[in-house]
Amino acid sequence: MLEARIFDSIGSIDASEWNACFTRPVEDHAYHLAIEASGLPGFGFFYVTIFDGEHMVGAAPAFTTPYDLETTLDNARLRKMITGWKKRAPGFLRVSLAALGSPCTEVAMLGIRDRSRANEVANLMLDTFFCTAKARGGALLAVKDLAEHDRALWQPLMEAHGCGLVSGLPVAQLPIDFATIDAYLARLSHATRKDMRRKLKARTGVRLERVSRIDGYEDAIMALYHDTRARAEMVLEELTLDYFKGVLARKPGAAFCALYIKDDRLLAANLLLRDDATLIDKFFVMGAEGRANNLYFTSWFDNIAYCLDQGLSLFQVGQAAYANKLRLGAQLLRTDMAFRHRNPAISAGLKVLSPLFAADPVVEAA
Repeated sequence: MLEARIFDSIGSIDASEWNACFTRPVEDHAYHLAIEASGLPGFGFFYVTIFDGEHMVGAAPAFTTPYDLETTLDNARLRKMITGWKKRAPGFLRVSLAALGSPCTEVAMLGIRDRSRANEVANLMLDTFFCTAKARGGALLAVKDLAEHDRALWQPLMEAHGCGLVSGLPVAQLPIDFATIDAYLARLSHATRKDMRRKLKARTGVRLERVSRIDGYEDAIMALYHDTRARAEMVLEELTLDYFKGVLARKPGAAFCALYIKDDRLLAANLLLRDDATLIDKFFVMGAEGRANNLYFTSWFDNIAYCLDQGLSLFQVGQAAYANKLRLGAQLLRTDMAFRHRNPAISAGLKVLSPLFAADPVVEAA
């Protein structure tokens, strides 16, 4: 018989039982423990698990946070107007959000160990999440970043629970199905190849160090992070130094930071996760001097070279800067946001307005 259990800390969950619910989890138990311990401002965490006897057969992280509804508003002009209104009324369009998923993963981690009972396990996970979310004060209840390959199972169940769906930010991925950098370049347009070769020649004097500790660079990395975050249009979480240090410390051999240094100054940093098949670019941060040295593109090619050297087959590159990523050959994995409000009337209104909040990377890429 299936039994649902809620945990307030993933540290109380056996790591092997949690990881067994997922297929090749790069963002595994250790990664979620690092997130939980990093003290993200405004976030609380809980974990939905399903047991069959002694063994866990379903698992998913969840979080609570105050949420500004205009965060994913696609209309930049309207978003700017709302920002102005909020200066006079700070609580305008702010709700208490409870979401199944994680603020620090690109897709919802919805793990099911026993695929023969997937429908039963998933339905109980949703029942348990919605009950717990409402009990913890959630007004807007959501599933963050449902991946395209999970839609067949989860979408009908979410709709049965009264959820609307809206397209989320897709995840850019580059299959490493070529043998050399030259073979990769040959796939790009002539103009892009020419531009990339020019940009890569401009890295004179910049050295790359891949490190598992960032001692001595903490202040510089956080300054670059805040500079990068200030330029972003859609941001849910604010990372802390403990996040960067915690991920590196808790995932030895599977997490590292690429540092780009010129004349002993840190110009950019790239936090990456890996297993024996995939490299995930978690966060790339840089300031004005890094942009002047084309370090975004430099890091892209350095990471491809790393994948080739290590025999990795997929480079996952995140949920932003789609124009550059598409130009460089990345493919987009669709995601969806499922949502409902605890007030049925408000929930119905949000469903009508939901197209305003749908992500449209094609516009950005144009």
